[in-house]
Amino acid sequence: MITNIIMDRYARRRLEKNLAAKRSGANPGASTSSSNAAPAATKINDASLHFRSTGTQLKTREIANLIGAGNPQVLTIMSTILSEYEKGARAAGKPNDLALALSFFFATNASVYHDAGIPADALVMDLRDTIASALVEGNALNGVTDRKKQEMYEALVLYTGFALAAYQEGKQGGNAESVKVSQQLAGQNLQAVTGISPDKINFTDQGLSIEREAEAADNSVAAPSRSVNATAENSSAGAIDYMELIREYDSNEVAADANYKGKRIRVSGPLRKATIEEGKVLVWFMQTGYSLDLGCYFENSQKASVAQLKDPQTFVVECTMLGVISPGRLMMDHCVLR
Repeated sequence: MITNIIMDRYARRRLEKNLAAKRSGANPGASTSSSNAAPAATKINDASLHFRSTGTQLKTREIANLIGAGNPQVLTIMSTILSEYEKGARAAGKPNDLALALSFFFATNASVYHDAGIPADALVMDLRDTIASALVEGNALNGVTDRKKQEMYEALVLYTGFALAAYQEGKQGGNAESVKVSQQLAGQNLQAVTGISPDKINFTDQGLSIEREAEAADNSVAAPSRSVNATAENSSAGAIDYMELIREYDSNEVAADANYKGKRIRVSGPLRKATIEEGKVLVWFMQTGYSLDLGCYFENSQKASVAQLKDPQTFVVECTMLGVISPGRLMMDHCVLR
């Protein structure tokens, strides 16, 4: 998973910093940071991080409908967000660059969530280079189609840009409620992509800092290869991370059906919303940059349990996998909270 690779990169940098600090007798600190001392970077071949655009916006209408179904103003706002971002990316010499979109995502959402203002362009670009190195080193995007890259890119930019727009509006108008909403949106964005509490993700003039369990990171370079949803997984042995399940279906539906369709499985991930659809309780996991959304149907007898869930709480369900039942909808049935 792309976020795993980025997180592991920071964990390795932290380990290297700790080892160097122990040799010098300095205090290594307890978090990983994108500004940690490291050898000068060599130029990398980051062609895999770019995509050839289709020439049209792929996710704007879909995401606008999720935010404000039938509201043309929301669609206009989302289209403008993406267009303005792309103007800035072209001006910076980084058009159609997934690493820059990820940097914008982490830097902006962390800054908004912690009410730290708008991140400086130079710091965002530094973070972009670190992320690019991690993705290239991990071959994270090898074999991913241009269309899939564009969809991930647009989702990152649109969700982040929407939180940023609400934050800027609140700050400029002195509207504390708008600022609060923007912080909630930013926190949900970070939780959905990383599986880590947004309280543990910061972006300052020292760079990106992600707090992880120090002991595991100190033990060995290989230790951080665990899932970023470690907390949820530790409390629900055998549960599949929802983003991994979506990724499998997104990349090869035939193979994923062979593994999961018709079977009872446990899945963990953060809540986006709970609704009623055709008389049944329907719970959606947080959206990702993939083309599929994961939902689970509950019997009405489970209403009381579902009513206790609050976004972006991480929860575990045991369900029967239905598979992709319509475009964009990966569904599970007969679900029970665990």
